[in-house]
Amino acid sequence: MLWLLHGNLGSPVDWKPVMEVLRAGGVEARALNLWKYLECCPKSLKDMGRVLCSEIAAQDRHPFLCGYSLGGRLAMQAVLAHPPLWKGALFVSANPGLEDEAAKAARRAKDAEWAVQCLSAPWDDFLKEWDAQAVFEDGPPLPDRSSLKPWRKSISRAFIDWSVGAQENLAPLLKQSAVPQLWIAGQRDSKFSALARRMAGEQAVIIPDAGHRLPLEAPERLAEFLQSFILQNP
Repeated sequence: MLWLLHGNLGSPVDWKPVMEVLRAGGVEARALNLWKYLECCPKSLKDMGRVLCSEIAAQDRHPFLCGYSLGGRLAMQAVLAHPPLWKGALFVSANPGLEDEAAKAARRAKDAEWAVQCLSAPWDDFLKEWDAQAVFEDGPPLPDRSSLKPWRKSISRAFIDWSVGAQENLAPLLKQSAVPQLWIAGQRDSKFSALARRMAGEQAVIIPDAGHRLPLEAPERLAEFLQSFILQNP
């Protein structure tokens, strides 16, 4: 089975169009709600990797894992936490980590600001500001997120616990990993296309005329690459 992890300000529902295409092609997939894991207490990136391994292994003896953006970074933690579990991993619009300590500190500071806004600003205003970031430029708008409002404490905590500024640069470890990997990004998403190429070279999948939000923007094409990877790694 393929396990799917959504992005920040995301929901399992974001994967529905992808899952429908996969199911039609004979691939079963399940999307997790990441916010539930922060409902009780803080949880570091490495802790979350171990939790994902434990929870998924209890239901699936040899799974595939796919994460988008924030979910991709959590998927990296899970793959590195217990490599023998995974048949393969797919990282969609995902950042393996920052190398520069100053950049990490700046990102932690910015994410701390987002955490405060998430809790204190009017929900719709917060979402509008989040959607106005350059990485989402020219892409589809954020879908209705009213269903996420009850999770705002968990989402706020995620900005702190799961900030890319709190993440070790995982690129060297992932390049050494024996777990089969596929790195995917949208052509218009120049930052993440470059990251995918840096990690996978010519094996990186760059989807033409697509931006950062691939599960929403190009679900059919994304599903085709996911299915092809799974079939190649039985």
